Amino acid sequence: MKKGFVFLCGMAAMFSCISCDKDDTIDVGSGEYVESDVYAFSMTFGTMPSLYAGLYAVDREIPTYFFFERTQTFNTEGFPEHVMLCPYLGAEQEVQMRDWMKATIKNINEKNPDAQFELYVDDLRAGPISHDFFAAQGIDMSRVKVIMLSDGTGTYNEFYNNFGASGTGETYWKKMVDEINGMSWSGDGAYVDTKALEEFEEHWHWSYPLATRENYTYVMHDHSLLETSDTYVTERVAEMHCEDRNVVDMLNALPQDKQETFLSMIPYEKSVYVELMEESPKPNLIINGTSYQAENQRKYVEEVYNQYKDDYDVFFEPHPADESYLDYETAFPGLKNVPKMSFEFVMMFIGDKINAIGGFPSTIYLTVPVEKVKFMFAAGPEAMPRPLNIIFSEATQDIDYMLAQ
Repeated sequence: MKKGFVFLCGMAAMFSCISCDKDDTIDVGSGEYVESDVYAFSMTFGTMPSLYAGLYAVDREIPTYFFFERTQTFNTEGFPEHVMLCPYLGAEQEVQMRDWMKATIKNINEKNPDAQFELYVDDLRAGPISHDFFAAQGIDMSRVKVIMLSDGTGTYNEFYNNFGASGTGETYWKKMVDEINGMSWSGDGAYVDTKALEEFEEHWHWSYPLATRENYTYVMHDHSLLETSDTYVTERVAEMHCEDRNVVDMLNALPQDKQETFLSMIPYEKSVYVELMEESPKPNLIINGTSYQAENQRKYVEEVYNQYKDDYDVFFEPHPADESYLDYETAFPGLKNVPKMSFEFVMMFIGDKINAIGGFPSTIYLTVPVEKVKFMFAAGPEAMPRPLNIIFSEATQDIDYMLAQ
């Protein structure tokens, strides 16, 4: 189906340069202006935030300007018509993306000074980007709704490491608040043409205090799993505007036509995975892999295979960056490798066909129902990154914790 509103790299030349007054600025153009009361901008750098943003984009039928850094995440031909892709996708084009997005925002603000905006962005980058792209371009932040999208376990570990200890948690929280309050958020009409990329890399911990502001919402799997021993920080967490959501539940909650739209954005064929799971009447067990422990991974796979092959069809789901698994089907007869894709897509496609699962502790276990976990490659819950330490310590079933020797 033709997606008339999706613009790729070749379209960039059609638009005039709006963002640049300086001679050394590249003419990157801007997104097409469309009449609307509300505009959405999505800028995501990790897989999980991109999935959140994609689901919001499908559900919110408003003009949406969309960037995702991990280009393998989506099929660019599958987006709905109200979504305009930034013509500069991928990590190597962040500078062009920044200028294109800022030019687009500036153009909309000039043509529609009463416009409202929604920004969907990775949580740990939300503060600087929301300031530099909107407030620094003369837009009062009361006109901007910022949705900060969790990147998984990093959200909880960054919080604990910086705000978790009694006393120092309060001190650091107040330090972040002072940094935030030191910036102008009201929009004074001045246009700031920033040339650095600090908005992508600095001030990661602004997101937590910003979530106490009325126009910021923090989307994560379960904000009650944010750990701190500091009374002051605990009180601030209670003031945060949080929505507890996971991408699989969000997809299932969409109307059927929107579910189909989102699935068309995924660059994989669902039927391939469904057929793989249905080839045998035995229950299905999936081992999820990693990209940095090839030797240990092989030991774990062998142990799981020997222990469960008689009762389950055993599948190995490789990390997208791993190549060490390619001989597993030969080394472990009957084991089948699942074609590579992000595990969140595996859960969207065949979550209901997975009977047992286990592997290396990672963000994916925020999405996996804990009751399906049969084994983990860790010494125990206490050895897992937050918040998996809490989730697995509360699991009611026996989990086989394996640790390579």
